[in-house]
Amino acid sequence: MWNRARVTTGSLQALAALNRLSRRYQIDKIQRLSANFERACWRSVRCAEEAAYHRKYDFLRHCVNVINYRKSQPKTRVVPLSDFASTLAAKYNGDNADQLKTEALLRIKTIKSQLPKCIRDVDTDQLTTDEIVDMCRKDDLSTESIENAICSLVEISNIQRLLKRFDDVRKKDISDPPYTRVRLEAMARRGLTTSYH
Repeated sequence: MWNRARVTTGSLQALAALNRLSRRYQIDKIQRLSANFERACWRSVRCAEEAAYHRKYDFLRHCVNVINYRKSQPKTRVVPLSDFASTLAAKYNGDNADQLKTEALLRIKTIKSQLPKCIRDVDTDQLTTDEIVDMCRKDDLSTESIENAICSLVEISNIQRLLKRFDDVRKKDISDPPYTRVRLEAMARRGLTTSYH
C-alpha cells in the first residue's frame, strides 16, 4: 500500500495522490495534513500568478497608452491647438508691435509656468517629440497631460516665430524708409536710383 504512495518529489501531483490514498485508507491525520499543505501550496502559486498577472497588465496598459498616443492624428487630437499667434498677427497694424510683443511674452511666460516640471527648464527646441514624451513618461505623466504639454510647446514655438517675424518687419522698416511718389520722381530725374537685377 505505501509503496504506491511514496512521494519522491515535492510536486503538487504527488501530494494530491497522497491525499487520495489517505482518504481511501481512512488515515485522518495524513489526510488533514496533506490537504492543508496542498491548500497552502496552491495559495502561494495563486499569489505568484496574480502578481505576474498584475505586472503583465500594467505593462500592457502602458503599451496601449503609448500606441494610442503615437497613432493619434492631428485631426483627432484631444487637445485643440491654440490660435493665439494668429490672433496676434491679425491685430498687428505696424505701429503696435511693442504692445503685441509684451502680450506675447506674457503669454509665453504663463504657458511655461503651466508646463510639467520635467520639461519646464529644458531647452525643448533641441529635442524631438519622442524625447519629450520619454522625459514625461519617466515622470509618470498621463497621455493627456503629455499631449497638453506638447500642444503648449507648439504654441510657444508659433508665438516665438511670430515675434521673430515682427522683428524682421521692424528691421526692414528701419533700414528702408518709405518714399513718396514725388520724392521718387525727383530722384529718378536726378539719376540717383539704382536698378536691381
